[in-house]
Amino acid sequence: MRKPHALATLGYGAIGRLPLAMNPVAIVLLISATTDSYAYAGLASGSYTLASALIGPRIGRLADLHGSRKVLIPITLVHILSMCALIKLSSSSLIFILLFAASSGASLANIGSFTRTRWGRSLPDNKELNSALSIESVLDEFSFVAGPACAGLLFAKFGPKFALIAGLLFLFIGASGLSLTSDKNDFSKNPEEHKHGLLKIVLVKPLLISLVALGCIFGGNTIAVLAVAKEAGFESQGGLLMAIYSLGSLVAGTLYGLKHWKSSNSHRYALALFFMTIATFGPAVIHIYSILPFLLMVSGVAISPTLIAANALLKDIVPNERLNEAFAFLGGAISIGITLGSAISGTFVSITGAWNGFYFVSGCAVIATCVSFFGLVTQKKVLIHE
Repeated sequence: MRKPHALATLGYGAIGRLPLAMNPVAIVLLISATTDSYAYAGLASGSYTLASALIGPRIGRLADLHGSRKVLIPITLVHILSMCALIKLSSSSLIFILLFAASSGASLANIGSFTRTRWGRSLPDNKELNSALSIESVLDEFSFVAGPACAGLLFAKFGPKFALIAGLLFLFIGASGLSLTSDKNDFSKNPEEHKHGLLKIVLVKPLLISLVALGCIFGGNTIAVLAVAKEAGFESQGGLLMAIYSLGSLVAGTLYGLKHWKSSNSHRYALALFFMTIATFGPAVIHIYSILPFLLMVSGVAISPTLIAANALLKDIVPNERLNEAFAFLGGAISIGITLGSAISGTFVSITGAWNGFYFVSGCAVIATCVSFFGLVTQKKVLIHE
């Protein structure tokens, strides 16, 4: 906390990341209310999320090349204009809805990527960096608990467009604050570093593939939990069950940051995924609704340690001058996985039944773990070769 701009990084980062959790829910609420179509709402939210995942790394690359100050404010203004257009045309044709939903997602600055980059460049000590990344993970979990709840409350109290307007306000405060407190020279002094794609770095591919599978776990788990709650006659408890899932992660992230780990980030990442895989088999095997909250909390414990280790591992294998781009790739991989996992598990649940959705979640966890162990073996081979 004594580091320069540490409190600003935490404060503005906490505010600025709320729209990442609020907006997908707020878009569904807005479009479903104005068009009376959940199909349109789902398509709009999906196009928003997918565009954000695909274009986010490009925004990160621009920030690495030109600095946060020259990127954050302009891209945020583009996002505000796009979101205002979506609100204004939310009752128009599907083409305009999808167009402005996609442009809003494409112009959303992933504030978490910028704050993690700032920590990664300012904290050379691994103990301090792990603590900072743990705080980031706790803030992520808090935003994904508070964000959707805030969107729902604003929708119920003031109407369908106010959740998105609040998201714009939060983003503007966060982006402006981070921009004004950023180092004027936080851009790459060596443009040659950016000529080749990040995917050409040996260990980046297996990490990103495992993160897509991790996103499938998150997306699939959400569908399965909500479907099981509805099937059991407790549909209103679905959100509470997801909050319990996130609570396990929040507690684990806090405890994780208090300990100084001596093992490598790649080992911790693979082991955290292995634990997550074992934990996901609980709901898949034990189909008892009364103990589902406990099983979800145990499963959620692995989330923060996995994400913290993934962020730290990415920082290890990517040059410091490309961290904005790299962290945006990480977030984009998870977002793509969430989109795929939600779509596939929704179909799977519809065909086979609610509880069987957890088998899909466990399958994705096995894939993520296997890929991470493959990356671990590859890393050892690279070190031996060097």
